[in-house]
Amino acid sequence: MDTTSEVVSDGDKNAEQLPPLDWRSWLTLALFLAVTAFVVRPIHIPIPVPEAVRPLKWRKARISMDLKLAPWVAICVLLATTAIRIQSEVRRGFVGSDGIEPYGIVILIVSLAYICISLDQSGVLSYIAMHVTRKWGKNGRLLLLCFYALSAVMAVLTSNDVVVLCLTPIICIFSDVTGVDAEPFLISMFVSANTASMALYIGNPTNIVVAQANDISFLLYSAWMALPFLGAAIAGSVVLYLMSLHAIPRSIAVDVGINPRSMLVRPRQAIFGSAVLALCLVALSVSSFFGVAVWMVTLPFGVLMLVVDIAVDLCSTACRTEAKHTSDSSTVAEVPPEPEKLQPAFSSAVVSTLCLETADQGKCENIRTIPRLILGLQTFMKQRLPTVTAVLFRLPYNIVPFSFGMFIIVESLSELGWTPRLSWLLKRVCPSVIPAVFVVGLMTSLACNVLNNLPMTILFTRALKHPIFAQTDQQTRKGALFALIVGSNLGANLTLVGSLAGLMFQGIAAQKDRKIGYFRFMRWCLPVLPVQLAACCAILAAEMVVVK
Repeated sequence: MDTTSEVVSDGDKNAEQLPPLDWRSWLTLALFLAVTAFVVRPIHIPIPVPEAVRPLKWRKARISMDLKLAPWVAICVLLATTAIRIQSEVRRGFVGSDGIEPYGIVILIVSLAYICISLDQSGVLSYIAMHVTRKWGKNGRLLLLCFYALSAVMAVLTSNDVVVLCLTPIICIFSDVTGVDAEPFLISMFVSANTASMALYIGNPTNIVVAQANDISFLLYSAWMALPFLGAAIAGSVVLYLMSLHAIPRSIAVDVGINPRSMLVRPRQAIFGSAVLALCLVALSVSSFFGVAVWMVTLPFGVLMLVVDIAVDLCSTACRTEAKHTSDSSTVAEVPPEPEKLQPAFSSAVVSTLCLETADQGKCENIRTIPRLILGLQTFMKQRLPTVTAVLFRLPYNIVPFSFGMFIIVESLSELGWTPRLSWLLKRVCPSVIPAVFVVGLMTSLACNVLNNLPMTILFTRALKHPIFAQTDQQTRKGALFALIVGSNLGANLTLVGSLAGLMFQGIAAQKDRKIGYFRFMRWCLPVLPVQLAACCAILAAEMVVVK
């Protein structure tokens, strides 16, 4: 018996042996922190262009060191210094290891994004929002709660990014018409969207990272996170309501002047898109019973939505062309809005790495750098496939190079000794399930606002799967994993840099002349996050204790 104890003790000591740190470890950590800084605050590096090769009025080129480019610059530096190798860290950053499949996560995110953005493009989300505004808009405080509830429902069924894209302009229009301060409504919408994004597997890419890495099925995820989400949502609504009493009048003379029906630009595709999303959610819920990877479930639905959009676009443009040349045509097929009328700045995807500024306006003129063949294809798509073009413009392309790049860097941190140390720290501060829930929830919520939520989630997921933390009991590990999900979602409710949605929200609001700065946003959210986090973690801890 003593011999067995000695063997187990020796095994624990061997498992906790931390690899030594060398110059490669410190270089990787420094680059990781630099990348997160560039994600939060991108910088633009001007490149003077000689007059002999400078076309037209272009004065200079600039390279944006942002979330697309910064990770890959860091990876190139690591490869050039032989700190990492293509065969190991870079390869695992694409194909994955320990249950994490980066390529599957990216496919899942893009597929769901196409479905949700196509649904939004049909106008159904704007129709619902405008209908809510007209119906309950006369009572300002009731309308605040209605927008909070609407944002939560929309975020549960789609994602927080889609809610920010859809509701931010509508709230600003409502404010312009009524003269009511938009800030409480905007903050309420944003907090609600981030809170509700934890409810389902698909609500946030961070949920997908954690669930994929730990084989958490769609149904199991929903079962554990339903009550914590409700607790956090109710707590957040109460705090925001009390904070907004002085800023929102009880009654509002509302006359929006926009018929909600006019927002529904593609009724048939709205119905079809809603059906596709519903079927996709059902398929995700049953996929765990058959052992099918979730990206294999969502990809066919995304392709189906794309094919239908292409077919409808071709039919609509054909009818429009025929109607132009036929004088006795009395009706014209329903035509989707032209993509040029959309505001591509509503999406973080429409940001180019290489911008060319004009001498007089200082705006991007990238289109002049596009080869003639690509320019012709772009013109064809705008004319023949307007809806598909609009959706493709809004897809979150930035997340693809960013995700793969961060996966590679986190693999490097794990290989060079930093992830084991984080795992060792987590093991020390998480002796049982209740401390694990509260400590990991607090740590990850704060880390979101230093690292951004997606890099933070990848890093902590690796740490929680490390053999050092695996020595804790199963319930403690489970509590820490779901607390990580809580922190990755609620952490975005503290500062604008906590998530990519926060940076996008700030940009859209600024376009509508609503300047919401870093500290102003934090002043609103600082009282909300502790209450939400305490309520959510308390419910999660109770679940872990009661349900073994």
